[in-house]
Amino acid sequence: MISLSDEGFSVKCDVSSYKPDELKLRLDGDVLSIEGEHKEENEQGSVHLRLQRSIRIPVDQIDLSSLQSSLDQHGNLSIHAPLIEKKKQLNGQEIPIQITGQQKETGTIEN
Repeated sequence: MISLSDEGFSVKCDVSSYKPDELKLRLDGDVLSIEGEHKEENEQGSVHLRLQRSIRIPVDQIDLSSLQSSLDQHGNLSIHAPLIEKKKQLNGQEIPIQITGQQKETGTIEN
């Protein structure tokens, strides 16, 4: 599951078939890659699982330096990054006029 909300960007993925050391996260530009590889052999045969998922992320909207991931005991991988704080917009606010030079009595400005 991928979401982008007021709380930030998040990805949740079930990787319960993989051990933590079999998983790898990588960020290349605006592409987040989740990779996993599991190999198991026993007397009945062998199992080879491979996970590869690429997700395009909105790098212009999220704080990449705060990108974090966690893996819980049930194999749920969570990746999260907060939104970049947008600068306050000047909606309904007065903008002061800075006067340069000397003003004549007629209301014009001399340079």
